[in-house]
Amino acid sequence: MRVAVADVGTNSSHLLIAEAAQGDAGGFRVLDALKDRTRLGECLDGAGNLSPEGEDRLASALTRFRELASAAGVAEVHVYATSALREAPNGAEVAGRMLARTGVYPAIISGEREGELTYLGAAHAVELGEDNVLLDLGGGSLEFVRGDGQGPRDVLSLPLGGIRMTRAFFRADVPGRKEVQALTDAVRAALPPYAERFRVRPDTRVVLSSGTAEAAAEAIAARRGAGSGSGAGSDDGPDSVNGVSFTVAELGALLEHVRGLKAAARARVPGLERRSETVVAGLATLHAALTVLGASEVTVSEGALREGMLIEELSRFQAYRSALSARQRSVLGTAERFGANLSHSRQVAALSRGLLDALHAAGEPADHEDRSLLTAAGALHEVGQIVAQSAHHKHSAYLIRHAELRGFSPREIELTAQVARYHRKSPPKPSHAEFMALSAPDRARVTRLAAVLRVADGLDRSHAGGARLGALRRAADGSWELTVSGATPLDLAGARDKADLWARVFGPLTLRAP
Repeated sequence: MRVAVADVGTNSSHLLIAEAAQGDAGGFRVLDALKDRTRLGECLDGAGNLSPEGEDRLASALTRFRELASAAGVAEVHVYATSALREAPNGAEVAGRMLARTGVYPAIISGEREGELTYLGAAHAVELGEDNVLLDLGGGSLEFVRGDGQGPRDVLSLPLGGIRMTRAFFRADVPGRKEVQALTDAVRAALPPYAERFRVRPDTRVVLSSGTAEAAAEAIAARRGAGSGSGAGSDDGPDSVNGVSFTVAELGALLEHVRGLKAAARARVPGLERRSETVVAGLATLHAALTVLGASEVTVSEGALREGMLIEELSRFQAYRSALSARQRSVLGTAERFGANLSHSRQVAALSRGLLDALHAAGEPADHEDRSLLTAAGALHEVGQIVAQSAHHKHSAYLIRHAELRGFSPREIELTAQVARYHRKSPPKPSHAEFMALSAPDRARVTRLAAVLRVADGLDRSHAGGARLGALRRAADGSWELTVSGATPLDLAGARDKADLWARVFGPLTLRAP
């Protein structure tokens, strides 16, 4: 399985294309990568909205990402947007316009979610212990994560990113000591309410992940080499700084050194070539935060948000595959053969099953066959896109009928095809000859299952895979309320738009997103 993921930050956007490593659960092999210096932080108006120029920059990057992924045989790019879009009042509207312009939807995630995924990426890159504190410095925010060998346990996101702090405190090319001290004081003032949660203990491993941390590691390595007279201080720098450790005192010394340099001179320091404008604020922020937390030494991880996204997606898919029955593996093989978006297929199948189970718990009829047919239809509902986007629901039905699904009877294949056919556009009608050729009980079954599939498909309209089902409750008047977490605004709108058949079969449906 191949996956393409990208993260959209305040300063740059990054694409990573990888495939699952054989025999390594969650492991991957990188096939290609691309960085686009979108600099969205430069494109915010006085109210914090992303400007038309910023939208153009983002659309250009997403289009390049989509084209590169397509060339690698990946159907879709999974994109998460962080601080710049998260804080922009028009962020959700911009994300929707990006989907219309580029075919790629940048799902906006919380700072806490960003921290969780970054911890996952770091855990893949460096050896973690039983107690770890991770600091991830972006352009707009600074994430703190405390976790153990099993995963993150506490996450905090604060608006202390390198670009944000540069603009807030520095006015001159060479910031004065008073400006650096003001920034330091602001970081130290922001942390006391949270410091105990991330306080460094004797056995705590402190990890830094971010371009600023990597740049600092390279610069410190060069300074060490220059001091020893060895060749380590060459202009080329180390090929990788993953796993490199340095002391907080060395970080402070680097900060003092670069603070007094003009941007052009800072750009000649190994590692700082592309960060000369914001590196002083980034180093000062990290140094102040580490000092408050009581850290003395840190380790750099090159694994961060996008690596965490990859690991999570591949692990989910491998768990999904291992739990399938023989005939559902046949369904998966068919989806792969026709180039379906496997992440979306898995999510829609899971949401469909969850909704059906919730309906059954509320007293609606549902049996094992319903669950099996709905799972297959959810996995295959978009295979028709290999023929054409237009009328792909009809193409899906045709392909399912002729795919020779193993373990399914001819009747079950026909029911699966029809449920998939009705996942969009018109619901079943008496004028549809294939539908009317079914027995009356099977027509009712197809209608019920299609009603569920339409809502499930709407709940992953963004293809971000984030929606999680909460409680489904039926009111005395026969209406339903579904609680959903993790859904994007596009997902919620998609489910509402596709709840027409649900209303006809089960009663009106409203969505609640806490």
